[in-house]
Amino acid sequence: MLLQSQILFCLGKLDASLGIYQKLQKSKIESLEINLIAGLLSAERAFEVQGVMEALRVKATSSFELAYNTACSLIERKKYSDVERLLLSAQT
Repeated sequence: MLLQSQILFCLGKLDASLGIYQKLQKSKIESLEINLIAGLLSAERAFEVQGVMEALRVKATSSFELAYNTACSLIERKKYSDVERLLLSAQT
């Protein structure tokens, strides 16, 4: 399922790809959260990032990829005060 979702993502079928990622949420795949958040951004669904992070019980600062992707979602939502903190944490 993970490979299928990545192929769909590469083909530009973002909603189908995200649907599979959402089904995989309960699995313990290391990069799942990163790919799911990146997919939401690519699908112009940045407004969903915070809720998905909360549902997955994942902190944006748990990896530089999540910090970066979450910062991008905050930029889309014009929450600039939180962006610098996340980008600085992604840098380290």
